[in-house]
Amino acid sequence: MDFSQLRRMWKRGSLAVLQQHAAAVEAAAEELGKQLRAWLRSESVDAELVSEREHEADLAKREARMQLNEAGRLPVPRSALLQFLWHQDEIADLCQDAALLMALRRPELDVELEDGFGALGEAVVRAVHAHHLTIEEFDQQLQGGLTDELRKRVAENVDRINQLEHESDLRERELVAAIYAREQLGDFNRYHLVQLVLLLGGIVDQVENAAGDLRVMLSAR
Repeated sequence: MDFSQLRRMWKRGSLAVLQQHAAAVEAAAEELGKQLRAWLRSESVDAELVSEREHEADLAKREARMQLNEAGRLPVPRSALLQFLWHQDEIADLCQDAALLMALRRPELDVELEDGFGALGEAVVRAVHAHHLTIEEFDQQLQGGLTDELRKRVAENVDRINQLEHESDLRERELVAAIYAREQLGDFNRYHLVQLVLLLGGIVDQVENAAGDLRVMLSAR
């Protein structure tokens, strides 16, 4: 990989839009976290606030696509950058979907289920934040030149994201099992809650996918 070329493109803004999109995606996840906490308190959920953040991320995605499509010869395959962008954008889309689902219904939850959803929601926010930090490290590499230390820091961030995804997956499984064990919820409420768990877990899955794309791009020669 020609990192000097990649760095020049980043400074010209051809690739900096990826970081701008990552920041917009994190804003959507942070707003989802706020709305999830409101949902757990049995307060109204303002899904529109999450949708607004998702729309901002969508605008950043369109700008990034335009920049990538208009760029000439890229130091990494254009398809790899577009795939990374797609996985990153899916994070914001799933945040919006989760908020819309929460706004529709709030079944009665016992303390264990409330704690489970709270823990899963915090895992989502932490994972998306870790992803944004990783993109910032990538930015530093391109601005200051590739060094072994910065490469190591990015790799450590990606490993951290993988660990967060594993922890989230364990919480997801435990929460689904706990939901199915609550016969008093009724079939419809159980289905609703399981779908919410899957959406929240799906956000972290997409974070891991984006981090994996970034690792591949960094390891290319």
